[in-house]
Amino acid sequence: MARLDVDYFEAHFADVPGRGVRLLMSSYLLGSLLQSPMMAQAARIARLPHVARPISIYPDASPKPFGFPAGVVVTTEPGWLYPLSAPDMGCGYLVVDTGIELDPEAIEDDLLDDTFDEFVAGIDVGSPEREKVTTSARAIMADGISAVGVPVHFGVDSAEAEESNSWLPRADLLDATFVDSDLQASLGSAAGHFVACYVVERSLSPASPPVGRVIVVVHVGAAPIRDHLNKLGVFAELAALAIDNGISTAEDAADGLFAVDLSSSRGGALLGAAMASRNFGYANRQLVADTVVRVLRSRLKRYAARDAVQLRHVDHVAFESVNGAVRSRRGLQPLHEQRPIFITGGEHTHGYLATTGQRPSAVDGLCCHGIPVRNTEVVPLSALAGAGSDLSPSSARGWADTMVSNTRFDEGRFWSESANLEIVMSYLAGSEIAHPAARLRQLMNYRELKL
Repeated sequence: MARLDVDYFEAHFADVPGRGVRLLMSSYLLGSLLQSPMMAQAARIARLPHVARPISIYPDASPKPFGFPAGVVVTTEPGWLYPLSAPDMGCGYLVVDTGIELDPEAIEDDLLDDTFDEFVAGIDVGSPEREKVTTSARAIMADGISAVGVPVHFGVDSAEAEESNSWLPRADLLDATFVDSDLQASLGSAAGHFVACYVVERSLSPASPPVGRVIVVVHVGAAPIRDHLNKLGVFAELAALAIDNGISTAEDAADGLFAVDLSSSRGGALLGAAMASRNFGYANRQLVADTVVRVLRSRLKRYAARDAVQLRHVDHVAFESVNGAVRSRRGLQPLHEQRPIFITGGEHTHGYLATTGQRPSAVDGLCCHGIPVRNTEVVPLSALAGAGSDLSPSSARGWADTMVSNTRFDEGRFWSESANLEIVMSYLAGSEIAHPAARLRQLMNYRELKL
């Protein structure tokens, strides 16, 4: 393992030229990684067919209950894709400065409880109070944010997301009844994901929101589409085709590590579905954020100091075309010169808004979006769902999800989960990747477990 630069490491395989693992993290974080199940899995992924170059592993790399971890970038040769290297197609987050300013040391719990209940009623996937979205899901998958128009309750100047699709969206893999019923009904909800509210407890930059400002983070994607494709057997079918065509081994395919030929009809349709999911995720995050900001500004109107404004809107799971190759990133966000980066901690931990440093190119313009969770074994799908019969994250029966639904701030867990986040932020700042601009304390968290 050769040291490249301060806090950068690279391991190459002597038997596979051009392959290996780039470890973009501090020596402290590397130590915990080397002691976890992650490294063996990373080496396995880096040796897979059609992987074009060393895979990149970022500070918050964490195992998941199937073959591809979060916090990892996999670049494949043109025309090839590993579908489960970015399984939560269209997932990302939207960050809004609500313009509301509270005293962080004198927060009215009863008022927040009532506010929390009201905004949950507005975005719960099964809530009868949630306003139905009249824009068709088909139009949203085709056109994204432009189909739903500008948000009403936060600034329109920066309403557009700064990312776009690399390929044309397609919906031909999706059942028409599902699109017009279940998917349509899920619009405006946080289906399968969560929404968190923070308060700025420390302002670290003149340009950052001031102490007391309430920040909303909508972490939503297209989980209903992913779940639907899985129920249709699309991933299992593609895994079987990869085995039959000699693209992937049966062992790799059973663990979700199967490749897809994008020149095939099913492969092209899957990539198009990923682009449709990206459009859906962007638009739905905006719809959810608009509801939450409306409720907060209505309930807490006496604390509104300025208009609400969007700070950031990005994917952290995506398939992208980069110099002709296909880049799959999961749990990673693009750095941006003007827009802040959001780094989250644990369920009850503080988070950060950060600004891009002087060396974004050193990490390929990408940044982690959270903290590492490495004390979990990598469990192959074949051990959970049986021979690749179900290749979605939801198939991982018995997987311990550390996030609890719909919780308020917990002082004990806040402190117990703080260390990892501070270590990650120290690495980012010391390596000139990103600098903390505002420290955020969590007020409320809503986890929507239903699809």
